[in-house]
Amino acid sequence: MIIRQNKANKRAGVATVEMALVSFMLFLFLFGIFEYCRLLFVLHLAENAAHDAARFAAVHTSGGTMAGEPTSISNADLQNLCKTGQVSGVAYGTGLCGMDKNISGLTVNVFTVDPTALATGTVQQLSGSTWDSASFSQKIAVQITGTYQPVLPSFLFMGTGSGIPFSVTVMFSSEGN
Repeated sequence: MIIRQNKANKRAGVATVEMALVSFMLFLFLFGIFEYCRLLFVLHLAENAAHDAARFAAVHTSGGTMAGEPTSISNADLQNLCKTGQVSGVAYGTGLCGMDKNISGLTVNVFTVDPTALATGTVQQLSGSTWDSASFSQKIAVQITGTYQPVLPSFLFMGTGSGIPFSVTVMFSSEGN
């Protein structure tokens, strides 16, 4: 009597192993795309938040200009504008939409720009000057720096505590006195 083995039975185990290997690579690739998209989202939010704060600072160098606005604007107000999009409970932008929880070491600096350094292509703070004392058409910059913390650093072999440092700088001309 001849015993015949079905080829499908032999391939069942091989297909399971192949699926396990391929699915691992597939999920690694998908989570990498997910994290990269989140990084781009955080960078986009940071740029928009810096834009909103720089525009607000450029318009409000002498304090609030409309009814209901605070008479003086502080650095803390501009930092809050970058994080939440609000100053004194009034929305002026979107802020970081809660994504500031994914950024470690988040700092927001607002300063007047040194025109001589700007001529060389670098944005540096003008010593002895603050953003709220900027004269008309003097440049005001908002710089947001931090380190993006991915959700799955160990899964993506990034190590614990590692992240991607970034810096966003937006500059406007002052419309104040």
